[in-house]
Amino acid sequence: MEVGYLEAFTKIWEHVHMQWKHGAPRVTFLTDFIEDISSYSYISARDIIVCVFLGVAFTILRYFLTAAAFKPYFRWCQLRERDVKKSSESAFKLLFYSLVFGYCSYILFNGNYNFYHDTSNCWKGWYKGMPVPQDIYMLYVVEAGFYFHSVYATLYMDLWRRDSVLMIAHHIVANLLILFSFAMRYHSIGLLVLFVHDPTDIILEFTKLCVAFKSRGGKYHLLPDVISVVGFLSFALAWFYCRLYIFPIKVLYSCGCISLLFLPQVPLYFFFNAMIWLLFLMDIWWFHFIVLLIIRIAVGKSRGVEDTREIPKESVKGEEHGEVANGKVLQNGELHNCASHIEATHTKAEQRKYNKEGIKKGNQTKIVTNRKTMRSQASTAGSHTPNQLIHRMNAAMHHAS
Repeated sequence: MEVGYLEAFTKIWEHVHMQWKHGAPRVTFLTDFIEDISSYSYISARDIIVCVFLGVAFTILRYFLTAAAFKPYFRWCQLRERDVKKSSESAFKLLFYSLVFGYCSYILFNGNYNFYHDTSNCWKGWYKGMPVPQDIYMLYVVEAGFYFHSVYATLYMDLWRRDSVLMIAHHIVANLLILFSFAMRYHSIGLLVLFVHDPTDIILEFTKLCVAFKSRGGKYHLLPDVISVVGFLSFALAWFYCRLYIFPIKVLYSCGCISLLFLPQVPLYFFFNAMIWLLFLMDIWWFHFIVLLIIRIAVGKSRGVEDTREIPKESVKGEEHGEVANGKVLQNGELHNCASHIEATHTKAEQRKYNKEGIKKGNQTKIVTNRKTMRSQASTAGSHTPNQLIHRMNAAMHHAS
């Protein structure tokens, strides 16, 4: 069932509005939600244990590959130490997304299913507790396990970025969608969600590796730079096409409209569609980072492809300090005063000596000032009684001490 882009959004609104009029959530929404989950969902403790086990396995595997393969290789390639960590992260994700996307594509197009070209097949013959095909089951538990790992990795393994909090929210929403669609037996439409999201991740991680290789060995390399630009443009186009075009007309439209043709009372219709739309809004939010980088390159504010989500460090040691030119330090693409840079390099002993001398000079200045005050008061002693004069002199001496 083909539909135009704008037409898809119009029809989704019409169907959601109609469903809301006839079956809007009631005051007892939470109770109804729990009852529907209990009635329609089928997921065993064994399934959850398998997903958590795979999440732990992915974490151990990443630690092992990073220490035994990725870091030694990237250091051998003479990448900067900061790029070694970033590249190890990208290499692991590139490996995972490539394998999973290949397997997902095989499932969709090996002839056993026709979900992509006709999404109505995602809903035909649905019934609660229906068996999940073994090939789709394997993909689901692997993806769920990886997103369990990804929450931990974002907190403790990956570099912290401006969108890291949103990334954690994305991993949680994605995993809830995976587990929810599995439990409700919406695995067919869930397969399409995974299929349209993985290609951009593959291109992204590959492009980030090319960016790191531009400056390996402290020298500029043209080929990785050219490939990174081509990769970034491909990434931007793939993101728009897969996540902002195909995703609405295939997934959002199917969940919001086509599902009602085969299941007039879709279980948890509003909840499932709300989660799908939340994922779509996150895709729009991340696309604005892509647009910002395109604008920066177009107006000359950026010399090439860079990750606009990264938080620049205030000070970086070693080679990360950058080049020195005309008494200033070139750092993160900006010139900083060299005096402030040198001042930050004082040893603790020098700083303590400086502080002691400052305190000593300050006390001497204080005493001289108070002596001048005493002389001034003495010159006007004639206007005061002897007792008043003695009292003022004692107070000044006490203040000076």
